[in-house]
Amino acid sequence: MTTVKNDAGTGPAGDFTADSIPAGGMTEHYVSINALEKTPETALKAAAAYLQKNGAKPLMALSFGDTGRAERLLQAAGFSGLPAALLEHDNGRKYPLSGIQLFAVSGAPVKEIMSGNKIAGYCWETSDAKHLLLGGIVPGNLSLSPEDQVKDTYLLVSDALAQEGFSYSGVARTWFYLDRLLSWYGKFNAARTGFLNEKGIFQKLVPASTGIGASNSRGGALSQCVYAFKPKASGSGIIKVGSPLQCEALNYRSAFSRAVELSYGGIRKLMVSGTASIEPSGKSAHIDDAAKQIELTMRVVREILHSRKMDWNNTVRSVAYFKEPQYAPLFGEYCARNGLHGLNCVPAMTTVCREELLFELELDAASRY
Repeated sequence: MTTVKNDAGTGPAGDFTADSIPAGGMTEHYVSINALEKTPETALKAAAAYLQKNGAKPLMALSFGDTGRAERLLQAAGFSGLPAALLEHDNGRKYPLSGIQLFAVSGAPVKEIMSGNKIAGYCWETSDAKHLLLGGIVPGNLSLSPEDQVKDTYLLVSDALAQEGFSYSGVARTWFYLDRLLSWYGKFNAARTGFLNEKGIFQKLVPASTGIGASNSRGGALSQCVYAFKPKASGSGIIKVGSPLQCEALNYRSAFSRAVELSYGGIRKLMVSGTASIEPSGKSAHIDDAAKQIELTMRVVREILHSRKMDWNNTVRSVAYFKEPQYAPLFGEYCARNGLHGLNCVPAMTTVCREELLFELELDAASRY
C-alpha cells in the first residue's frame, strides 16, 4: 500500500497527514488536518497544494467545530463549492475547529452529481468498478419533523444515486450526523429501518454506517453522506464483515453492518462503522470511564481488522469522536502507548448514540489482494 505521511513537499512538515490507495489505474487520496494541533489555515493550503501536485480532484470535506470558520477556510484554500458536511457538537455549546478531512481521487474521470443547483457529490469509475460519493445532504424542507427530514434526505439521496444508474442497494457506507441526537435517536432508527425495509435492503447488504450527534451549518435535523459502489469486473465485489467481539447492531434495532469490505483494482478496502464501547450482549461497557471505553473500542476495531488480515498500519483514514474535549488526550495517550502514529485521524467533539458512551471510532483500511 502506498502511503504519504506528513508530506514535507507541500509545506511545513506535519501540517497534515495523507494516505493514498492506488487501485485499478486510479488513486484515492485521504487528507486529515488535526486543527487542535496544527494551524488549519496553513494546513489547508498545504493540503490543496498536495492534491494539486498529485492531480487529485477533491470530492468531499468533513469538518468538526466552528462551522463558520471551517467554511471560510475551505473557501480561502480553493475548496469553494465542494460538497461538505460542516458539523458542530449537538449539545448547543460551541467548540473550536477540531478537524477537517478531505476525500479526493486522481487518475479517473469525475462527473458531478447535482441536487437542485448545487453539487451534491461526484461519480468516478475505472474498468473494475464505479464509485459515487455524496456529501452533506440536508433535508430540503427544514420545517418537517426530524423523522420526516430523515425521509426527505433519503429521497434526495435516491434521486442523486439514480443520476448515475445506482439504486440504494448499491450503497456501501453512510454517515448520519443528527442534531440533538439523544432526543430522537429512536425515531431516527425507526425511520431508517422503515426506508431500508421498503427498499429490500435487509435481503441484500446493509451499509456500514456512523450515526453521531452533530448539528450542521444549514440547521437541518440531520446531514447525510453516502458512498455507493458498483462492481464491473470479475474479482470486484462487496461483502459484509462482522465484529468478532460484538453482536450485530440489528440485535438492538440499529440498522447498519459492523463493516463492509470492497474488492476492486487489486485492493481490498475495509470500511469500519462507527464503533463504541459495547459488549457482545449489546450493553454499554465501562460506564463513566473514558479511558477504558477507548481501550475496548480500539480492541474491537483491531479484531475487525485482524479478521480481514489487516492491522492498524493498513488504516487510510479515521475519525475519533469524543463526547467532551477532555477525553481527546486519553485517546492520544492510548495511541502513544501502542505505537499508533499513522491513523490519519481527525478529532471531533460530538454526542455518541447513547448517553453513557464517551468515545467512538470509525476508520477505513486497505490492503492488496
